[in-house]
Amino acid sequence: MSDKSNLQNLLSDEVLAHYERGLEAERLLKRTNPIELVRTQELLSRYLPPPPAVIFDVGGGSGIYACWLAQLGYQVHLIDPVPLHVEQARSASQLQPDYPLASAEVSS
Repeated sequence: MSDKSNLQNLLSDEVLAHYERGLEAERLLKRTNPIELVRTQELLSRYLPPPPAVIFDVGGGSGIYACWLAQLGYQVHLIDPVPLHVEQARSASQLQPDYPLASAEVSS
C-alpha cells in the first residue's frame, strides 16, 4: 500500500486537495491575518516547558511553529500526513541552519 493511499484513507479528497495546494504557510504569515500565529505562539510560550526540551509537532504542517520553536532552543520533531507540508518544513529548516528541526517526517 502506498503512502498516498494511506493518506487518502486518513484525509478526505477535499482536505487533501486543499493542503496539496501549498497555501498553509502563506495563510499564517500574511500580514492581514497575524492573530492566529501570534496567539498560538503566546499560548505555546505559556504552557511549554522551558528549552531545552523535546517537542513533537504532530500535524505540524509547513513547519511555521516547529521552526519558531527550534529557534527558541527546542529539539523539534515535526510529523504531518501531507508530503508537501513536510517538504516545506524541511526547506524552512534549511533556511535556519543554526536552529534546524531535529526531524520532519510524513506519517499518518
